[in-house]
Amino acid sequence: MIIFKQWRLWVSLLLLIGSYILIKPNFESQTSDSKINFGLDIQGGFSYLLELNEEEYLNNLLVKTSQYIENTYSISSDIDNGEIVISKNQNLDALTNIVIQNLGLEINEKSDKENSYIFSKQSFNKSLSDMTLNAVEIVRSRVDFLGNKELSIQKVGLNKILLEIPGDLDNNVKEVISKTAKLTLHLEKNNIVGSKTFINEETGEQVRVQEIPNITGDFIQDASLQYNQNEPVVAFSFNKEGSDLFAKMTSENVGSRFAIVLDGSLITAPVIRESITGGSGQISGGFTNETANNLAIILKSGSLPTQIKIIQEKQIGPTLGQEGVEKGVIASIIALIAITLFMIIYYKISGFFTVITIISCLSLLFAMMSLLNTTLTLPGVIGIVLTIGMCVDANVLIFERIRENFKHNIEDPKNHGFNSAYVTILDSNLTTLFAAIFLFAFGFGPIRGFSISLIIGIISSLIVTYIILKLFINITSIKYLGLQR
Repeated sequence: MIIFKQWRLWVSLLLLIGSYILIKPNFESQTSDSKINFGLDIQGGFSYLLELNEEEYLNNLLVKTSQYIENTYSISSDIDNGEIVISKNQNLDALTNIVIQNLGLEINEKSDKENSYIFSKQSFNKSLSDMTLNAVEIVRSRVDFLGNKELSIQKVGLNKILLEIPGDLDNNVKEVISKTAKLTLHLEKNNIVGSKTFINEETGEQVRVQEIPNITGDFIQDASLQYNQNEPVVAFSFNKEGSDLFAKMTSENVGSRFAIVLDGSLITAPVIRESITGGSGQISGGFTNETANNLAIILKSGSLPTQIKIIQEKQIGPTLGQEGVEKGVIASIIALIAITLFMIIYYKISGFFTVITIISCLSLLFAMMSLLNTTLTLPGVIGIVLTIGMCVDANVLIFERIRENFKHNIEDPKNHGFNSAYVTILDSNLTTLFAAIFLFAFGFGPIRGFSISLIIGIISSLIVTYIILKLFINITSIKYLGLQR
């Protein structure tokens, strides 16, 4: 009578059926959230050349610098055609060196105005370059939040960004990356002096508020898509400083309206019913699921320092080349066949079990990658190949340990050999798993692609080895294993 733990049989069947269900959408034409994506190196994608508004950034920089001078040194200044004109007073002489050395300003000798300063070219270019690097990280986070993995993004020149995204054209991506996303909250103000009227372009709603915002989007800590009475809304939360400002604003202005403005356009202007002390709120305004989710992503990622526009858009092919991809696939198939033949010839029936284990491991790996909607790149393929090697290595260790038990006439050689070998396999795989987890946590781009496939591969190999391989060993008679010398 063949005795084995029946739970392994049922779990094995569930794993195989579940893997089939998860892998199936990858071979169907319709879109699905549970599919493996392919990186730029394998399938190509779309390239966007983005340009940040240099003129707008210069103006913003002038305003900030002028405000700093006024607040710090109590000196009046005006912005006029790219110049900071400082009013002459007793502090001007002491300020001159500070302005030139620390603030990056220099006297504009071409101006007919007295005490006119402009940014030096070197200082402005450095500031513009730093601003572009900051914009790179904001754009990266926005695209990541949309679920596009393994993108390529880099700074080009002083104020340009090259963004490459795998897959087909996604207008949703274009909408998200092109928004400046400067969110401001303004209290209602009926007086004309110091006020401004904002208009909702879709509904035509108007509200007059004070021009200087009470709170800006810089204080937003998190944002997400939620539902209020089945209507999509954007829920947001402030950091500690923002929470305090929001609580003060709402507690002191109960019954008044406040406008939520995005990039100069009114989104909504709710009435303050009560003091809001939790540091959170909602934005509603006839959103669809897509627009609400996009707004949440934009707010969570932070606002761009200036307007951005797509100046070039083009489709790109696989960076490896189609021929390289095809040869890589062929090489992998040949290697898999070679391993299969060797294991069957050398270990006979046990070698056949190894083949089934490898196929099961790959099925589970691809199923988990589909479930997680991961992106497969060339480094990811290397991780899969390494997984196959580790799976074969685990099988070899188990078979050789069982052979040794046969040789030394150890009681119950199958179970004893499997259990002792599996402890060693578990130790070695866990150390590799920890290394892969750290690569995922601290790496980016190709490194993360490699670590993801390796992490999933190690877990798949351990599961399949412990459940499926052990099942086959248990239900097979000793004389048919092909492990006796």
